[in-house]
Amino acid sequence: MQFFELAPVPMVLLNELGEIIQSNRECQQLFHVQPDETNIDGYLTASAWNEAVRYFQVVSNSSQYEPFTKLVRLARSKDIYVLKVNLVNTVPTNTFIAALTLYQQDDELNEALQERLPMGMVRVDTEGRFISVNPAYQTLLGYNDDDLLQLTEFDLTYHSDANSEKPLRENITLGSGNQYRVDKRYIHKNGHQIWVRTFVSSIVCKYTNQQQFLIAVLDIHEEKQLQDTIATSERRFRAIAENVSSVVWISAADPLRLFYVNKCYDTIWEEKVETLYSDPHAFLARIHPAEREVAENTRFSSSTNSWNINYRLLFEDGRVKHIRDSGNCVFDGNGELIYRVGTLTDITAEIDQRDTVVVMAKKLRELVEYDSLTGIKSRHAIMTDIQEAYQEYDRISDPSVLVYIDADGFKNINDSYGHDVGDEVLKAIAGHLTSNIRDSDVAGRIGGDEFVVLLRHTAKAEIPHILERLKCDIECEGLPEGINVSISLGAIELSENVVSAEQWLSEADKTMYQHKRARKKNRLSRKH
Repeated sequence: MQFFELAPVPMVLLNELGEIIQSNRECQQLFHVQPDETNIDGYLTASAWNEAVRYFQVVSNSSQYEPFTKLVRLARSKDIYVLKVNLVNTVPTNTFIAALTLYQQDDELNEALQERLPMGMVRVDTEGRFISVNPAYQTLLGYNDDDLLQLTEFDLTYHSDANSEKPLRENITLGSGNQYRVDKRYIHKNGHQIWVRTFVSSIVCKYTNQQQFLIAVLDIHEEKQLQDTIATSERRFRAIAENVSSVVWISAADPLRLFYVNKCYDTIWEEKVETLYSDPHAFLARIHPAEREVAENTRFSSSTNSWNINYRLLFEDGRVKHIRDSGNCVFDGNGELIYRVGTLTDITAEIDQRDTVVVMAKKLRELVEYDSLTGIKSRHAIMTDIQEAYQEYDRISDPSVLVYIDADGFKNINDSYGHDVGDEVLKAIAGHLTSNIRDSDVAGRIGGDEFVVLLRHTAKAEIPHILERLKCDIECEGLPEGINVSISLGAIELSENVVSAEQWLSEADKTMYQHKRARKKNRLSRKH
């Protein structure tokens, strides 16, 4: 098995008990394998290996099946790896081959944004083990990376809240919806409880095609403390309620018998609070017609024990406010409903901030993906496309060609006419490339006067025609007289000889310079 020893990733042969039959050099170097080590437990947990074995017990009778794939955190490393296991043979016993590759985050831009968000953001697997954690989450709970390696997200949740939430998480796992929200208590590293509001969304890892969960965490401890205070003492409730920035109200068990509303109603609704005492429905008139019925049914239904909804207020001058309407029913020791309490919070700034983050994320993506001068793809973006094309070829042998392009005499143009003229030449080259490739192809600027064109799904017969169009002289209006813009190019078709996307790019670059030197030599020989 020569490929096994030369493989650029850690690989290991195992039997069904998880005993090591053979490990390659990469595996030995990464994990410092000792000669007397014979069990996979030295690398990953027994539960992960048992899960792989059970998988093949189920699928091995099928004519076709995918390798077992799972994200694992290895015993001897803090990094997360993608574990891929395949069944090599079944005679005389089952023998497996396992490969480990370092896990890369799915979306670098999103991960960068999460790092800057003031709210906690975590990514966990279906068992609640942490895959990534942003600094705000660690600050909220007081744990560092080493602490979290030993815990699951449910370990940090107050036990009764965890038991209540697990059915919601299981429903997502089974395909019943793809997100939910829940208020619960976390246990701080120092032992005290923290109330949080979590937004849990189901996502799919593009490396393993396995389900993960993205969890956004908001600190609502102060909000919960306020609600507890209201339930404990109406007197204290009134004293606090007049000093908060939300509308706070309290009613009898009958929602039409309104006991108290604080003066903040005047500010948010821009109406006198006294109108509510005579008509508790009056607040509905400001609500957007499309959302008014939901608000009314939620507030005045006798079967509603608690609620948390959002709606919009409309004003005559065209302004819109976004409101979060939250409330709870309060029961006595016998389980009888005694009153209802609620808050109405102006979350317009929060909504605007969220929209701003979305716009900023879009602009950041554009800055990352497109070259600001020429408008074609940036080096980062085109390199991603090249990597994906290489991986596609590695999977299904889809033919692609990489063309490396360099402007002829560009330094002399810059030196003689200045950078403004040089910039116009670069724009002209970019426009020439995009005008002479197909919709399925993509052009990008590597840097300076160097460009690449990725010809996707390209048959050999098409290559000469496309290259002929690309290497034509370029017309560029508005340039000083005497400037002729031409390019040199080199093309490399993907084949089994290309072992990485980086080699593919390097070979295309070398080919381009060979052609450039040959053209220069021909011109010099004709002069003499």
